[in-house]
Parts: sequence; structure tokens; C-alpha cells
Amino acid sequence: MIGLVVVSHNRKLAEEIINFSNEMKQFDFPVENGGGTSSEIYGTEPQIIIDAIKRADKGEGVLIFVDLGSSIMNTEMAIEILGSPEKLYIVDAPLVEGVISAVAGNFPGISAEELKQISEESKNFIKIK
Repeated sequence: MIGLVVVSHNRKLAEEIINFSNEMKQFDFPVENGGGTSSEIYGTEPQIIIDAIKRADKGEGVLIFVDLGSSIMNTEMAIEILGSPEKLYIVDAPLVEGVISAVAGNFPGISAEELKQISEESKNFIKIK
């Protein structure tokens, strides 16, 4: 199964997104919190992201969901520090909708690339017609 990491500038926000999306889980796979900083200020840190990636990686790939700005930069830095492993992807999707799509669509046999595509399609989800 593909592991997921949520990187938000607020650790509590990432945790609530994880809690909410876990309601959609059909199978057992890690959804890890890579958000926040080592202090109580808003922000992100590469080491926190690295630790979350390592917890989420079960060998089939990891999708990383970011909110904005430095969460993207620090995630890219974390991936570089890890040696840019294969099957490790930053997902270009709305944070909440993207994570929910990935949790709901994650099943045995799906590839990280396929799940990334499903998650990124959440950009086109129309809520109100």
C-alpha cells in the first residue's frame, strides 16, 4: 500500500485532516503527520517531514500532500536529503480533498503514480453546480 504524508504549516491542522480522512479508509496503510515545527510557531521543517516519510514508507511509495509556500520548499529539501528516492511524490492537489481522495482510493495493487493521479484529479472536483 502507498504511504501518505500530510505537511501543513500547522501540526494540529494536519492531524485533523488525517483524522477526518481516516474515516474513508478501507485498508490499513500509514497516513503520517509531517506538519508543523519543533516549536509552537507556524511553519514546516525538513527533519519533521523526513521522519514522517520514513514512517509512511512501506516500500511501495509515498505521496506527500503540502499546503503552500515553505511546506513545498521544505518537502523538496527533505526529498533531496533522503537522496531523492523513487516512488516519492509531492502531490499537486488541494490539501483536504487530495488527502481524502488518496485515502479513499488507496488499495492493494495500486501504484504510487496511479494514486497520485487520482489525488490530483481532486483539483477538478465541482462542489456546487
